Amino acid sequence: MMNLTILTGRITKDLEIKQAGQTQVLNFSLAVDNPFKKDDVSFFDIVAFGKTAELLNNYCNKGSKIAVEGNLKQDRFTDKEGKNRSVVRVIANRIEFLDSKGQSNNQDKPQGQSKQSSNPFNNANGPIDIQDDDLPF
Repeated sequence: MMNLTILTGRITKDLEIKQAGQTQVLNFSLAVDNPFKKDDVSFFDIVAFGKTAELLNNYCNKGSKIAVEGNLKQDRFTDKEGKNRSVVRVIANRIEFLDSKGQSNNQDKPQGQSKQSSNPFNNANGPIDIQDDDLPF
């Protein structure tokens, strides 16, 4: 079975990293435009852990454009009124910073590229070079 989500969008609020035991945790929301319908935006809750959370906190801020690769996670719980609730979040596995290096909404947090960041369509050495003769069809 497969559970893979790739989103590109802009961070909706200032980031605040938290410590959970030995792990850093960053919860944020990503605004993703619908390319087929003007003024239609979806908001997705994202959770990043460890080094990914630290890099996001250091190099991104509200309005930063990023790509997130991760998986969907559904949490079920009972609220204070005793009603069953469900929340679906994206657990970030990889992040790609999409703003250019000079673009920054906050001078305190310079934009940068992490070693962990990866465009899912590029390899570590740049775009993958595939010739027509390499294709099986």
